[in-house]
Amino acid sequence: MDFNKNRFANFARYDLTINKTFFRNIAFVTLAGAIGIAMLGFMLRYDIYRDVVTNYAEWGGAPSPSDFSHYTHNYITTFYLLGFTALMMAIFAGCWAHNLRNKQGRITELTLPANNLEKFTWHALLTLVGGFLLCIVSLLLADGLNALLTLMMFGAENGVGSLTRSAFEVFTFTMTSNDLINLPSISTNGDIGTEDIAAVNFIRSASFLIITSAIAETLCFFFGNAVKYKYNIILTYIALQILGTILSVGFFIFTAASADTAFGALAEVDADGEDVANFFTYSFYAIGSVALLLSAALIWKSYHLYTRAQITSALNK
Repeated sequence: MDFNKNRFANFARYDLTINKTFFRNIAFVTLAGAIGIAMLGFMLRYDIYRDVVTNYAEWGGAPSPSDFSHYTHNYITTFYLLGFTALMMAIFAGCWAHNLRNKQGRITELTLPANNLEKFTWHALLTLVGGFLLCIVSLLLADGLNALLTLMMFGAENGVGSLTRSAFEVFTFTMTSNDLINLPSISTNGDIGTEDIAAVNFIRSASFLIITSAIAETLCFFFGNAVKYKYNIILTYIALQILGTILSVGFFIFTAASADTAFGALAEVDADGEDVANFFTYSFYAIGSVALLLSAALIWKSYHLYTRAQITSALNK
C-alpha cells in the first residue's frame, strides 16, 4: 500500500488539532501523577525520618550524618511509579482509536484523505511511542524535583537516589544481580566461572521476560481498542484478569504435579544450582519470545480490524 508522507503529516495535524484538549488533559494527568507519586514518596520518607529524630531527642541524642542515607532510597517510590507508568501505557494503548467512539467520529475518520496504513501508523506512533516518551519525560521531571528536595533535606554527602536509575534497575531486574552473582552456591571464589555465567544469563533472561511481557500486555489493550471502541480498557482488563487466573491455576497444578518428578530430579543432581538457573533461563527466553510473537500478532490483527471498520456494527453501534 502506498504510504504518502504528506498525507500522513496532514492527518497528524488534523488529529492533533481536533483532539488537542484530550491530548493535553492526558499529558497533564501523566505528568501530575508521576510528580505526585514522587512527592508522596519523599514526604513519607521525610516523615519517617522526623519520627527518628524525635526519638533521638527523647533519648537525649542526635542522629549521625550517616542516618540520613537511609531516607534517600527510592525503590518503593519507583515501584509505584512503574505501576503508574504501566497504567498510563494501558490507557494510551486503549485510546488509540478514540476517533471511532461515536458514529460521527467514525464517518469523519473513515472519509479523511489518507489511507488506512497512514492513519493507523499515526495512531500507533502517537499512543505507543508518544505515550512512552511522555512517561519518560514525566519520570525525569519527577526525578529532578525528588533530587532537589532530597538535597535540601538530607544533603549531598549522603547521596541522592535517582528515580530514573531505580526505575531502570527495577524494570530490568539488575538491582539484584550482584546479590545473585555473589551467592556462595553459585560463586567461584571471585573468579568468573560457569556458575557465575549461569547467574548472569538468568538475570538477563528475567529482564528480557519482564520487558517483552510488559510490551505484550500493553498491546493487549491496543488490540482491545481495535475490537471495542467504548469501555474497551475496562473490558480488556477484566479479560486479562480472567486469563491470568486461568494460567495461574494451570501453572500451580502443573508445578504441584511435577514437584516430585522433573523438578525434584533436577534439584537432586544439581547441587550448585547451575542447571536450575539454566533451565529457568531457557524457559524465560522461550516465554519472552512467545510474548514478542504475540505482540506482533496483536499489532497485525489490530490493523486488520481497523481496515475493516464500519460506521455501525454489532460491537460498535
